[in-house]
Amino acid sequence: MKESPTVPSATPRGPLRIGAADDEILRAINRFQYMTAAQVGRLLYPQARDENRYVQRRLRRLVEAGYLLRLRELPTPRVGSAPHVFTLADKGRRFVSGRGDALASTYYRPSEERAKAEDNPFMEHTLAAVDVLVAAERLCRKFPVSMPRLLNERQLKRSSIRVQPAGRPEAPLMAVIPDAWFQLTAVEGDPVSIALELDRGTEGQKQWRRKVASLAAWAEGPYREAFDSDNLTVAVAAPTTSRRNQLGTWTIDELTEIDRPELADIFLFTDASPVATDLFEWFFGLRWYPAGATNPVSLIDLPLSEALEPETSAAGVSQQPEGPSSPPTLTWALMDDEEEAEREPE
Repeated sequence: MKESPTVPSATPRGPLRIGAADDEILRAINRFQYMTAAQVGRLLYPQARDENRYVQRRLRRLVEAGYLLRLRELPTPRVGSAPHVFTLADKGRRFVSGRGDALASTYYRPSEERAKAEDNPFMEHTLAAVDVLVAAERLCRKFPVSMPRLLNERQLKRSSIRVQPAGRPEAPLMAVIPDAWFQLTAVEGDPVSIALELDRGTEGQKQWRRKVASLAAWAEGPYREAFDSDNLTVAVAAPTTSRRNQLGTWTIDELTEIDRPELADIFLFTDASPVATDLFEWFFGLRWYPAGATNPVSLIDLPLSEALEPETSAAGVSQQPEGPSSPPTLTWALMDDEEEAEREPE
């Protein structure tokens, strides 16, 4: 298959010199900690149609130069080959911190990173969270939306908060650690704070309800001060419609039993894929169900006085979303996703 004409060749001619494209890749992997080639491609080259071959070659060069650590392949899917997972190696960490970016984690042991990759459920869960965060960053690149704050799971673990589950004085203290926490701001609106919970269909009712009681205590107690935020949405992504409905029922049952029914609206559930669903639709479409509700809402409300319009490319062609057919009339100049590769001359 011929590569997309918008993607430059990545064949090295000499010693690797970190150019703009490599810089973007290293900084993205620092933010999200772990990424596959497909995730890097969706974020930085969303218009490419080369099945990520360009990104794979560039990642391989960064691995060979010592900037990235390539972890083991994930289990082979039913269709296609098993993807590798990449994280920053020591040289990449020094490069990113030298650019002034804070490292997502100050702790690094290559052997421990490889051991984590051996834990398939952990890595698959982590990468599912990265899919959501990549979608959020793509939203910010394409629409007048910003993400002022982002904490991944490792960062949240370092400052985890233990709470007494609401309405359960006999229960032990529970550590509340969302899969990610981030804020999105549309146009000039207030930041919407989102605690991400990714469900893999493995938790039973007792486990889930204990989590709901802990999240309720967290939201009512230490959350506001710890995160310096006056709002919270617990966004739960489920694998199927039936599981989404099941989690919603368990949640409203628990909130009712612990006398916290007013918190039902902060729990939103979806079975829409952040990868397969249009960006605009996933965040702004009616794809989310409050606990116990049958009518869907959006994860983020559209501003009343403004509408969102995707940015216009350098060629003047509007990059329209596949979602709602009547986007607003606001333009926003963003960085170009396609960066030119730089090489050391021979």
